[in-house]
Amino acid sequence: MKFGGTSVADAPRIRAAADIVLHRVSQRPAVVVSALAGVTDLLLCAAEAARAGEREGLDPVLADLERRHRWAVEGSVAGARARHDLTLALDAQFEELRQLLRSLRVLGETTPRALDTVLAYGEDLSARILTAAFLDAGLRAGLVDARRVMRTDGRHGAAEPDLAETEAAARAHLLPMLTAGEVPVIGGFVGSGPDGRTTTLGRGGSDLSASVLGLALGAEEIQIWTDVDGILSADPRLVPSARTLARVSFAEAAELAYYGAKVLHPASIAPAVARDIPVRVLNTLKPDAAGTRVDRDPGVEAAALASVASRAGVCAVRIQGRRLRVEPGFLPRVLTAFEGAGLVPDLVLASEVGLTLVVPEGPALERAVEALPVGVRVEVVRGRGILCIVGAGLRGEAGVRERVLAALAAVGPEMVALGGAGTSVAAVFPVERLGEAVRRLHRTFFEEVPA
Repeated sequence: MKFGGTSVADAPRIRAAADIVLHRVSQRPAVVVSALAGVTDLLLCAAEAARAGEREGLDPVLADLERRHRWAVEGSVAGARARHDLTLALDAQFEELRQLLRSLRVLGETTPRALDTVLAYGEDLSARILTAAFLDAGLRAGLVDARRVMRTDGRHGAAEPDLAETEAAARAHLLPMLTAGEVPVIGGFVGSGPDGRTTTLGRGGSDLSASVLGLALGAEEIQIWTDVDGILSADPRLVPSARTLARVSFAEAAELAYYGAKVLHPASIAPAVARDIPVRVLNTLKPDAAGTRVDRDPGVEAAALASVASRAGVCAVRIQGRRLRVEPGFLPRVLTAFEGAGLVPDLVLASEVGLTLVVPEGPALERAVEALPVGVRVEVVRGRGILCIVGAGLRGEAGVRERVLAALAAVGPEMVALGGAGTSVAAVFPVERLGEAVRRLHRTFFEEVPA
């Protein structure tokens, strides 16, 4: 059971999480928890202020961090002795954090290793508070340092879990607790490398932590508890009438996560697929709702089309070679330039005379363009958005593809591409037209009965 930041944002949410776990204790849950909502961003601000030597910027951030965690303690742990002990433990952690940030201020730099150490405090603090709240609610809960079980390759900032090492560690440290009827509480996002030093799995990595630990323990199900009813048929900010999907496939969920559905981290699906463990997305505010089940084969419950995912903040990069044709080796050289800048294209379209890559906007784009082969012609078209219609029916039913392509043509995209897995069709629009395109496509496929 993984509880995201919004599910542990404050004392009432923490008490609700405790109640959810209490009602499922017979299923022998292991709990993975994110930092309190917004805390990771505050820690990033603190690290940057320390690096820049801005004490006047650092002190208010630290005060805000302490205040938010102390409020969470006051409202979620009723027992005076337990609350006192927890406060002392948090005091010690905040003092460690202050000492670390002082060191960064003296050095005037933030290494990836140091930043991982700073960011890990969010999950460490959250896990400690939740363990105390669970005990206060009558659960037999035990705090487990994530570094003892989540073993990684040691890369700082975006570590890859070592599945074999993590499975051995999880079985050694977590299975005895579960067998004894105890609920392990582990901070997500955090692990340790071969040298034992703290690593992090990247933003959104708590989902990945839950999925990897579910795999390691042979879980019956991986539950992602969040603040929405499940995976929706569109972004509810763009389409208020978006509905909850009862069941989708692993492939569909991965496509939706990649193209903008924020309820699941894209990488979180992979470990579950490896062991065929179903993932269920659930709402902490509606704990009795069914949510969305994600599995390998949704069967007859699956619709031909699942959802319209979307996100803004992309641009189209048009690249032509010196001879106005794509020569052998040109595509690998272009992709290498983008990979070196840390950019993974959302779409790659090739023709006889050139390439078009759709990539996220940001500073990395300039580095990628500078690394392109000498003499190529480059045009960057900014202010674009991408939408993706996802559904297993696109792969198996020609009629579904025809209707989707016809509907897309009616809203005038600049580019269209069928996904490599055959379960998606992506299209690029000027960002000012993205919302209307999503709404029209949603009406066509999810609100109206096709003729």
